[in-house]
Amino acid sequence: MALQLTFNMMTLGTLVILGLLVPSLAAPALAQLPSLNYTQSLTSEDFIHSLALPGFRFRRAKPLTSIPIDRTVQNYIDLRRVPHDVRKPRRSAAALFGQVQRSSGGKGYENVTAINHYAAEYAVQASFNGRQMDLVIDSGSADTWVIGPNFSCKGSLNQTVSDDICALGPAFAGNFTGGAIPNIHFAIKYGDGESVQGLLGKMDVEFAGVTVFDQEIAIASQGTWHGNNVTSGILGLAYPSLTNAYWGDNIYDNSQFLSVPYSPLFTSMVTGGLTQPYWTIAMARNSSLGSVSIGGMPPVDISKSDHDQTPIIIADMIDRDSTSWKPSFYTIVPTAFQFGGITTGGHYPFILDTATSLIYLPPDLAEMVNGKFDPPASYLWNYGAYFTSCDATPPSFGVQIGETTFWVNPKDLLNKEERDPLTNLCQTGIANGGTGPYILGITFLTNVIAMMNIGSGNIEFWSHQFY
Repeated sequence: MALQLTFNMMTLGTLVILGLLVPSLAAPALAQLPSLNYTQSLTSEDFIHSLALPGFRFRRAKPLTSIPIDRTVQNYIDLRRVPHDVRKPRRSAAALFGQVQRSSGGKGYENVTAINHYAAEYAVQASFNGRQMDLVIDSGSADTWVIGPNFSCKGSLNQTVSDDICALGPAFAGNFTGGAIPNIHFAIKYGDGESVQGLLGKMDVEFAGVTVFDQEIAIASQGTWHGNNVTSGILGLAYPSLTNAYWGDNIYDNSQFLSVPYSPLFTSMVTGGLTQPYWTIAMARNSSLGSVSIGGMPPVDISKSDHDQTPIIIADMIDRDSTSWKPSFYTIVPTAFQFGGITTGGHYPFILDTATSLIYLPPDLAEMVNGKFDPPASYLWNYGAYFTSCDATPPSFGVQIGETTFWVNPKDLLNKEERDPLTNLCQTGIANGGTGPYILGITFLTNVIAMMNIGSGNIEFWSHQFY
């Protein structure tokens, strides 16, 4: 059954091919790193999907290197699963895209969950000038930042409030060893209200066994935040087009006219020749047994796994000009979805986001999948999510990527640990993504090993649902 969807809340125009991995740096104060150039004339093969949208075409990110993939276990670090109070806003791609929909007159959609308190974030340790810090790992943003020693927690009206409200972990007790960058500030606003501001500067950063000297990162001096009392910032792994440095001393000014792109941590690792151009993540269900590898594979057995790959595509999904012609998020187009004996034929762009819990599908598809639960799940408007009996039987559900279907374990499709106190029902792992963009979050990522290969311009998957 082909699904019909109108992207009336998004700007999708004809997209231009990727030329550089690292953008030209507008600020002389930011060091110019070597870029990975890949110039080619356009061919019909560069257009990979019509996406059922007349007049629109998406292009794939061009390959940057032909280096063969090293699938040995190397340069990895454990993930730490930390609880998160889901009654508070989240800064995931789900929150951001919901905000995009609302800003265009749509209803948006709720982030992650409105009720299930089992929701979690995944944290990693990174070293800043030799100091170990716990950070949320986020494939849906590009900046890496830590809170400074004099961080000021702000309320919704920019008033100073108790640090307990922000619930951040220990502050970074040092300074920029390479100095703050003059006339540049850091200001980021995540979806649903969270934001941080501070300075951008340089220091040595080590992550997963790879050290970047004089890396640009931010030390946050203030912000509106809702943390988990463990992590002290964000480690962003997305493309440079999503960085948030700006000209001037007004830390509140994040106008795109003042934007100063810079090379984020993973990009610096690649351009500096410190690692191969890919990172790989293997999440673990309800535990801290997962890991992430830079330039290699996590210590997970893939000898019996199914494997496939699909291109990273360029899609203008947020109000930022550079994302219409440069890669930004790790965006793919699944071939199909299979559930309850049904195979869909629609093609839509999906973000892979390590900081979003659920799978956000087009409305018709979300309704059909939730209708296949036994008993069927119902949409509860007060939560903006689907719920069913906590002893319900989930349908089979798989995401087809290339020629391979990656199945989601039924354990990930229904949370039996927490219940809505009003209805005594449990939330499903499949949510309504409204007008998009759509998201494959932790519910899906727990069931695969995902390699973000910016070198080949592809994302590779290995099945991982039974462990």
